[in-house]
Amino acid sequence: MAAAAHAVSLKRALPPVYAAAALRLATPLLALPVMASRLGAEGFGRLGLALVWAGLLAIVVEGGFLGAATRRAVVATAAQRLLLAQQVFSARCVLCVAVAAGVWAATAAGWAPAGNAVLLAGLGCALGGPATWYLQATSQLHRWARVELAVQAALLTATLTVARSIEVYLLLQLLAAATLAVLGWRRLRHDLAVPPGALWAARQVLPGLRLGASMLPVSLAGAAYSLALPALAAARMAPGELGVYYLADRVVRALLYGSDPLVQLIYPRIVSRFRDGARAALRYAARWALGGLVAGALLLAALLLATPLAGRALAGVDALRLHGVLKVLGVLLPLLMGWKFIGFWMLGSGRYDPAYRASIVAGGLCGAVGAWQLGHDAVALAGVALGAEAAVICTALAGMARAAAHQRTA
Repeated sequence: MAAAAHAVSLKRALPPVYAAAALRLATPLLALPVMASRLGAEGFGRLGLALVWAGLLAIVVEGGFLGAATRRAVVATAAQRLLLAQQVFSARCVLCVAVAAGVWAATAAGWAPAGNAVLLAGLGCALGGPATWYLQATSQLHRWARVELAVQAALLTATLTVARSIEVYLLLQLLAAATLAVLGWRRLRHDLAVPPGALWAARQVLPGLRLGASMLPVSLAGAAYSLALPALAAARMAPGELGVYYLADRVVRALLYGSDPLVQLIYPRIVSRFRDGARAALRYAARWALGGLVAGALLLAALLLATPLAGRALAGVDALRLHGVLKVLGVLLPLLMGWKFIGFWMLGSGRYDPAYRASIVAGGLCGAVGAWQLGHDAVALAGVALGAEAAVICTALAGMARAAAHQRTA
């Protein structure tokens, strides 16, 4: 009966969620090539570096709550969810202040791109601020998809129409992200009947920071082999080469993000399957992992076939170089679209948190060291990104095997 209910729920939830995901996928796939043509290779490289910094700042503001708060909220009462909301909101307010101070210090020291410090700080806070943890835990993503559709459509239209500089592009991204963050928290306030101003609770700042502390280092380490790679390599890589890598990376990541709505819908169901035992949850996750592997392989084949044709429309971008980078980086599609479900099974179990954290840290170290040592051109950096993800998976599997062996002997 429960499985049937989940199946019906998925049938209702997937169409609107994937309509929003399709538009979210189309935005970078359409907008970034246009911006590359408008800005040229060097200007697009600078835009890419700014977006990388914004993404890194967003991870700090997000605070690890997407992993830490979601699994608690799935099984929480309304009162417990209200307490979680106060902890997440209050902690994020403090993290936003820390991010703003960090951007100012990094800009003054010459570590961050100068000239866009206010936009970078604002965009980082907006991207990291949404109440996705609550919407995911309460299975509202399919209803929330209508809001995303409207905002993403407006963003794409405005970008293609008026974004002809780095500053305008960043400002449009900031407005869209801030709109989603504000509306998401408004939905939470309505559901939990929270009075205005009651989300902020100074006494909940430390409990909130402690809640996210278990997953924030994981998120930061994970950024080292995704968002931080071009930031680290920028010191040694020419802006044009950085622009080629960033364009390839954003295309692959956009396709990967296309699976996120499905993963977000499946994650609470994986958690609920643990009521029937870890093996039942693993069997459920493994079926989805196999489907993700197949889907990723098909996407990779389509991407490699389409790139030579699309490359002709990219003025100022070396199409052959782009295709070479995608041949390496595109392997992430089947690899990660399959692995995500197993990773979320680990996270949902609560028993493999040490292995989960160790895997992300291992990937982060491999990515950071590899980018610094080998990130002299786009193809080499793509190999570093692929190697870092492989290190994550191998470390996670080893950690799970070690934990299972320890449980058998205990």
